[in-house]
Amino acid sequence: MWHAAISKSGFTSQIGGDDDKLASGKWLVPIALGDPEGIWRKLAEAAAHGDLAAVKISSARLDVKLGHHLVCAYCKTSQENDVSETLTKLRNLGATGDLRYKSDRATLQCRDEYLWHSTELESI
Repeated sequence: MWHAAISKSGFTSQIGGDDDKLASGKWLVPIALGDPEGIWRKLAEAAAHGDLAAVKISSARLDVKLGHHLVCAYCKTSQENDVSETLTKLRNLGATGDLRYKSDRATLQCRDEYLWHSTELESI
């Protein structure tokens, strides 16, 4: 239900031990259907140029279920400094709203748990 990831560095998910913060992860960025503000294009270009580790966007099938596009913007680790830095880049590229962050370890284990919320990191 996803299109292939875009990454200049050939990013691949990493699952580190038994700690979510050692694993790679992703910010979940909802975008309005049709992407009227061109956010996906900006995020894809940033990943292609190496400014973001990787991004991928939901397929049309998932878009219908969700009622919007969903972009995964990846981080190499789920530690606060990496996650916060990527969040700042996403904001500078036009991503808005309350974003959630999920470790790839949680995804692999089918856990619906979010490690970070944008409001937590932006209030620091």
